[in-house]
Amino acid sequence: MSFTSVPFFITYAENPELALSAEDSIKGAPLVLKPLQGNMLSLFNVDFVNGLFGLATSGNQLVIGAMQIELGAPLNMQLLNDADKDKQRWDIFSTPGNIVSYIDPTLAIGPRARTDKLCPLELTELDFDHYPKWILRPFTMVRPKAAANYA
Repeated sequence: MSFTSVPFFITYAENPELALSAEDSIKGAPLVLKPLQGNMLSLFNVDFVNGLFGLATSGNQLVIGAMQIELGAPLNMQLLNDADKDKQRWDIFSTPGNIVSYIDPTLAIGPRARTDKLCPLELTELDFDHYPKWILRPFTMVRPKAAANYA
C-alpha cells in the first residue's frame, strides 16, 4: 500500500466545518459527519493508487468500507483486508468532489436523506447535479484555529 505521508481531512462541501469521521478507532465503527475542530478521527491517509482511505490514528489498519455495495449500505471502519478489498476501494478521480464505489460507479459516499447532519454515512446515488460533496484538505493546510487543537 502506498498511503500518503500527510493525512487529509475530508470536509463536507456544504459545510466545510464538518468532516467525514470515524465514530471511534475500532473495527466496525460507523462513518459519520462531525465537526472538524479537535477531531483526530477525521484524519485519513489516502492511497491514491488503490483507492483506500486509512484512518491515520489506526496506522492505516482501519479503512473506510461497506459490508455490501448497495444503495443505503452503511459505511464503517474495516480492517484492511485483501478479501474485502473491493468493498474498501473508492474512486475520487472520475467525478471530482465525490467518493465513488470502485465496483459500482453509480454509488457514492454521502449522508443519509435525513436532516440530521451527524447521522451515519451510507452509499447514496451519485448525483451529478449536486457536487462536489467532499473536499480533501491536507492536514498542513487547515486554518490555524483548527490546527491549534492538534498541537
